[in-house]
Amino acid sequence: MWEWIGNSVASEAFRGSVMLLAVLVAVVSVISVKSTAKKKQTADLLFGTRSDDKLSAGYRCLQDLHKGADLNIRTLANGSEEHADKAASVRYVLNHWERVFVGVRQGIYDECMLREANYNVVIRMYDQARPFIEAVREKSQIPTYWQCLEQAVTRWRKKPLKKV
Repeated sequence: MWEWIGNSVASEAFRGSVMLLAVLVAVVSVISVKSTAKKKQTADLLFGTRSDDKLSAGYRCLQDLHKGADLNIRTLANGSEEHADKAASVRYVLNHWERVFVGVRQGIYDECMLREANYNVVIRMYDQARPFIEAVREKSQIPTYWQCLEQAVTRWRKKPLKKV
């Protein structure tokens, strides 16, 4: 019996099987670590944005512009000095989310976590800022401004959050 075990351990098939098993364990470990790291990055982002005063001010500015009747948000894209601070606030919010969704596309952030935590915020923000986005694209003749944000909103709208 011991001879059979010794011969089995020495066989090529056995060594190949052990090697394959070791490779599979390594691959599963790498995938697991990568997934955990992505979720940690996303959690750090979510907690970090809560303390971003400029982002909060940008959301308020967008909401005020959306509700107000005294200023058309499209006019902010013209670069007028009179409304430069409001335009900068809107750009700050849009640029923040564009960077986030570039990170999603590059595999840095977990889109599912972001969607669950920010679905309504992102959809509402995009809807309020859309006239500004369109005006900037028209004026600059560059259709790619905030395209990752726009693509994410399109994806998210196709799959709205469900009540848990």
